Amino acid sequence: MNTELSIKNIMTTKVIYVGIEDTLLKVESIFDEFAIHHILVLDNGKLIGIISKNDILGVYQSHAEENRVPDRSQIIVSSFMTENPICLDVDDSIGLAADIFLSNKIHSVPVVNGDELAGIITNHDLMVYCFR
Repeated sequence: MNTELSIKNIMTTKVIYVGIEDTLLKVESIFDEFAIHHILVLDNGKLIGIISKNDILGVYQSHAEENRVPDRSQIIVSSFMTENPICLDVDDSIGLAADIFLSNKIHSVPVVNGDELAGIITNHDLMVYCFR
């Protein structure tokens, strides 16, 4: 396995994203429809956050602690997303991506080309590369 290969060779370029004003209901419907575990958050075309299924679990846990049922159509993305996610550049190496996953205990990293979103790389992408 060549760990110096650029991540642009294995990253996913068809990215599913939401806006900061979208709702929990929309996010859940995306997770239901697609076999993904992370959704990027864009504002005016710029990456500002990421949502994982764990972030959604956090919404439900905080409401349960208060004995409330969340109104999924009223909870907006900006209130539960992870802001300013760690990013990689398209020319960064697969080895660097693996190091970031391991040292930060995360499963996906957005990939940028300058200021533009180029894709996302996940630990699944790395596994497929390693074992193909």
